[in-house]
Amino acid sequence: MSGGQRQRVAMGRALVRNPQVFLFDEPLSNLDAKLRVDMRTEIKRLHQRMGTTFVYVTHDQIEAMTLATKIAVLKDGVLQQFGTPAEIYNSPSNIFVADFMGSPAMNLLNATVENGAGGLEVSLERPNAAPLRLPVISGNNGLAAYTGRQVIFGIRPEALTDPDGADRKARSLTEGDCLIEVVEPAGSDTFAVTKLGGKSVVARLRADTGIAPGQNTRLAFNLDKAVFFDPETQARIG
Repeated sequence: MSGGQRQRVAMGRALVRNPQVFLFDEPLSNLDAKLRVDMRTEIKRLHQRMGTTFVYVTHDQIEAMTLATKIAVLKDGVLQQFGTPAEIYNSPSNIFVADFMGSPAMNLLNATVENGAGGLEVSLERPNAAPLRLPVISGNNGLAAYTGRQVIFGIRPEALTDPDGADRKARSLTEGDCLIEVVEPAGSDTFAVTKLGGKSVVARLRADTGIAPGQNTRLAFNLDKAVFFDPETQARIG
């Protein structure tokens, strides 16, 4: 048998014993891409049917997000965050968790906190253009202590999109012009790469968005989904 077949047999042998706890250590690591997806669905179905505790170790963030009810993120043996997949994804406790969870990863940009006419704003440098200033929604009281200082501004690719595809339920949507450097069609989505805060930034757009490299395109920032980190401690602010 192949390595993948032996791995599936080992899983079957564990399942038929009906234990109180299952311990899985990267059980899908030797399977090809399609079989990994099929087996992931089957493990999810088994867990729902049996109601047994599964302790599942994986380096694959997609497996963790799709299978888990709770995720413990470890780095060098130290617990970084423990919570539901939604908590881990939307409210990462530090830069390591923010960068590790998600594909494409969260955009992490250098930004400066400033006082604007309507309250706090973050300023992002743009190449050959004035800085892009984004208002900070109320609720992140800890950010006020960073006025005049640099922070790390985090935003997921799906929270940076074309205006027509933006979430209309968002409390804070702000648009800004960005120079598109690279366009990556991906079937159901189109990924566009621009530059903000001295970093390459990935935006997730609708599949039929007509954009091309080298053009200035208006993008919508869903600031409900923005998070901020201290550049020294790397911990989330607020």
